[in-house]
Amino acid sequence: MPTEILGANLGHRRIAGAANGVALSTTAAVTGFHQGTEFITMTPRNFATAVTYRYAWCPYLAVLKTHDALTTRPLDYTQSAQDGSTATSVVLNDLPTLANGGAMWIASAVPYRGAHIVVDAANGTANNLTVHYPSGPGLSLTDISDSDATDTGASLAQSGTVTWTVPTTWQLATLRAICRANSIAMTSAAFTYSDDLLYWTRWTWSATMDSATTLDHILGLNESTAYAEEVVGVAASERVKVGLGRNGISGIEALTDAGTGNLIITCYALDGYFSTGAVRTA
Repeated sequence: MPTEILGANLGHRRIAGAANGVALSTTAAVTGFHQGTEFITMTPRNFATAVTYRYAWCPYLAVLKTHDALTTRPLDYTQSAQDGSTATSVVLNDLPTLANGGAMWIASAVPYRGAHIVVDAANGTANNLTVHYPSGPGLSLTDISDSDATDTGASLAQSGTVTWTVPTTWQLATLRAICRANSIAMTSAAFTYSDDLLYWTRWTWSATMDSATTLDHILGLNESTAYAEEVVGVAASERVKVGLGRNGISGIEALTDAGTGNLIITCYALDGYFSTGAVRTA
């Protein structure tokens, strides 16, 4: 197995999450890494009762938004949704219903069990979320039966998770193939991720989103909750890849086995630098 030796200079560095450490309990806390992160350290402190801290990487997502059922190239919010910054947002203002062309298309290179969402400006229009996935060889878009913890009468009314049981029939496919199989008249122009083999989901809402709905982040949730564990008092560090791919991650989901504690998470850019995400036409 190859060995990588890191020099003493780890480049630019920033804390991820709260100062003095992300507050942990037996309910998972999800923290995004800064765009440009290539190395992270995790230092536990202030633990009570807990014997271990547990964690799983958040798989990196492709995040696209369309107002016209993909007849034109969608907006790409991939970076803004996962750059660890509250200065950038996923803007869902007036997103129409599926019948009127509105949808979020979200994908990863690996299966995922949902997403953690931080709401900046909440949606106040009563609506319900439906998430579809391409099922079986025919790629039929099928209700994934999501559980939407952001819904208090309106979806995206508060921060929370959208989760599901990972389907056994979920197909790795291109967005173009999914649209063709489901008679969606997608633009013939190639765009970012349109022809990548990914695990896609389509998110739609039953009523038009209100005129001021924005999200600070959308982070994927690992398909497994068989969390890795470290003993309290033991710090951990790791080289990471922030970006799309089978080993690509966007952040960390962390919790305790019991009681509470804090986890100081520091991101390092090595030879690179940190930046905020840009919204672009895909």
